[in-house]
Amino acid sequence: MNLAITDLLFLLISVPLTTYLAMNKIWIFGQFICKMHIYLAHVLLQATCLTLAAMSIDRYLTIVHEIWYRKYRKPKSALLTCVLIWAASCVFMFPYDYLSHRHDDKNNQSSVVPDCTVNSNDSLFSSCLFTFVFYYLLPLLIIGLCYSRILLHVQRTVYEIAKQLYGQPRQSIKFRKRRVQRTLLALTLAFALCWLPIHFLELLRCSQILSNSFSSRHVHILTAARIIAHGLSYFNSCLNPLLYAILNKSYFSSGQ
Repeated sequence: MNLAITDLLFLLISVPLTTYLAMNKIWIFGQFICKMHIYLAHVLLQATCLTLAAMSIDRYLTIVHEIWYRKYRKPKSALLTCVLIWAASCVFMFPYDYLSHRHDDKNNQSSVVPDCTVNSNDSLFSSCLFTFVFYYLLPLLIIGLCYSRILLHVQRTVYEIAKQLYGQPRQSIKFRKRRVQRTLLALTLAFALCWLPIHFLELLRCSQILSNSFSSRHVHILTAARIIAHGLSYFNSCLNPLLYAILNKSYFSSGQ
């Protein structure tokens, strides 16, 4: 539910304004909307990453420690987790609200074009680096660790069941185990590959590796890259329900 909320809010708030700015190259909505647009876009991105990490932890505890976790897996616990995710995203993304601003770019030294962007300075790079580590690398580590533990648990369960079976039933159990392995690997790779481009572009922009002249000459390419990167990050949310459905079917069919 929390993941669906972040996806819906991003589609309603960030996508229309980002698309408008990319197509028109001019910002007409004022300073306040500029700040809120950039701030909320980053909050929603990070809330999604943290939600995916929390879901992997929940799935690990549900499968590997089912009996112990059953007494703690209550609606209130889920609500508290969601509140903490939103609070952390809002607090740690606050530097983007402070650093973002509407400014006037000079075009050909004659006309002035209003734009909405984030200041490029040392504070911004520190914020981007913090975001990359704690909202990409850390969730990726959590997701990978949880799914690897689930995989080990499934392998042990399948092994114990397979020892008691012969012929076709045993081969069927082994096939289901391989399908679980592929699904868990797909879940981890989906997060890693879908979210890497947007974080990479953010680090590239914040570090100012690309010169202003290069950015000006290739503005259309960079804009297209950012649109594709944003699309990939939210395509991950479209993939997850399908992959989770496959995982549930595979795991519970394997004898849990």
